[in-house]
Amino acid sequence: MRSADGGLRIFWLTLFAIGSATVLGFGWQDGVPFTAAAFVTFFASRVWRSVIKRPLTRPPDEDPVRRTNRFIVVTAAGYLGAGVFACVAAVGGEGQEWLYVAPCFLIMGAANLYLALAPSPDDERDLRR
Repeated sequence: MRSADGGLRIFWLTLFAIGSATVLGFGWQDGVPFTAAAFVTFFASRVWRSVIKRPLTRPPDEDPVRRTNRFIVVTAAGYLGAGVFACVAAVGGEGQEWLYVAPCFLIMGAANLYLALAPSPDDERDLRR
């Protein structure tokens, strides 16, 4: 099983989508929808990151800096989204452990967002001239 095989990756992406729908469905049914949403959001961002890192088809005019920035933004979105759902889960009484996990997700998301929005050292050198 090679991970570079596009057909095999499509299979695993489809399986992940089915699994995510199942987790959300059972989470809703069991009364913990925000816990399920936090897990699905976090792991969906991980899947999205893997597709950015190793695209199914590589465009001919690929810009590595743009792809890296997209990777960082998706990482930030995953952490922030999971953090928001974790906060709602904690406030909604879905588990006290979310009170400890949510700040970590939000801090990591904010750090990645800062990394994505911070000016590059090249931009700072241009401003000094």
